[in-house]
Amino acid sequence: MKTNGLTLLFFIFTLTVACSTKRNKEKEREVNSKDSLSEYVGPNYKHYKQFSNYNFTTEKQWDSLNNVFEYPKHSSNDVVHKDYKTFGWHLYSKGSAYKNYNFSLLWGISYFSYIVNPETGSYKNIHQWKTTALIDSAKVKNCKVFLSVSNFGARDNTIFLNNPNAQKTLIDSLSSLLTYRGASGVNIDFEGIHSKSKKKFSDFIILLSKELRKKNPGHMVSVALYAVDYNTIFDIKLINPYVDFYTLMAYDYYGGFSKNAGPVSPLRSSEVWGRNSIESSVEYYLKEGVESKKLIVGLPYYGAKWQTDNVPIPSKVEKFLAHEEYSSTKELLDLNKYPTSFDTISSTQYSVYEENGVMNQLWFDDSLSLSHKYDWVKSKKLSGVGIWALGYDHGDTELWVLLANKFGQKK
Repeated sequence: MKTNGLTLLFFIFTLTVACSTKRNKEKEREVNSKDSLSEYVGPNYKHYKQFSNYNFTTEKQWDSLNNVFEYPKHSSNDVVHKDYKTFGWHLYSKGSAYKNYNFSLLWGISYFSYIVNPETGSYKNIHQWKTTALIDSAKVKNCKVFLSVSNFGARDNTIFLNNPNAQKTLIDSLSSLLTYRGASGVNIDFEGIHSKSKKKFSDFIILLSKELRKKNPGHMVSVALYAVDYNTIFDIKLINPYVDFYTLMAYDYYGGFSKNAGPVSPLRSSEVWGRNSIESSVEYYLKEGVESKKLIVGLPYYGAKWQTDNVPIPSKVEKFLAHEEYSSTKELLDLNKYPTSFDTISSTQYSVYEENGVMNQLWFDDSLSLSHKYDWVKSKKLSGVGIWALGYDHGDTELWVLLANKFGQKK
């Protein structure tokens, strides 16, 4: 009996350890680490940090930095379908890349970005908002124009959301800037908000919406949603009556913080890639009260590259190397003839290759993977898709053709 008792205890201990190990592995895969939003650096914030020290005052200077002076233009007889909203972000650092955009296929475009000075509410920079021909080019094609409004990190968001005077200044400034360019509205991109600021963020969105509409009833307010709202910042039921639409940042599920290389924008949840995915993000926000016709799913025109310790997927990360734009990804793969594979679990492309004696993994989206994701968005009867970011294709027409096929209709 004593032996049997010891055997039973050993069995229970082994089972407990196994279950604990499984739970830990599942938790690890959940984005791959439950990041602290005050420290997390996503693509939007990373872009701001990367280019914030350039004191350029013209688009021509940005074009020179990008070493791009001509942009082939995609043209077709299609316009965006009346039942969908296609939405893209134009980064100020892309200069005049908008010369290659097919505005007829875009319902809306947002100029990124009004960078908030949290102490005052005025802007640190609005770049070429007052002068860019992007706005005129878009409006000629009936594409609505928005101004992104960005504030990054728990510190800056706490300072701003605790300052009513700064909020008033920001609202007045936005109203003036929208009126000056005849723009349609704003896209609020506040990232890293502390959980204690949840109510104040909601109050700000409500105040912003009311005040902008007082001055112009046609002005729209949209809010960028996190892929995973760890701190439950968005009180959808409270702000929903004041928000015209939401843009879900459905990317960077795997990135510089990840322990394993993996898909930047996995379509579905899985044992391999974890619970967090486009699917789980959409389900979460719908349950929170976002109406399907108000939800635009933002998808990446970029990928991520890691140095890994082995070939099979998923592979442990040795070092995060870079985020790669669609154009540079295509150039890298075509030039070196690196093999690509399609991961059916996440609906994402990837390439495993050796470079300078080390193994690299590159995960990215292209016309094949985006086609699957576009079809899924349509099957869920969501509002449409967003593009982070326009210009990352550097004039390649392949993704415009896909957009026309999935969300276009003849003129």
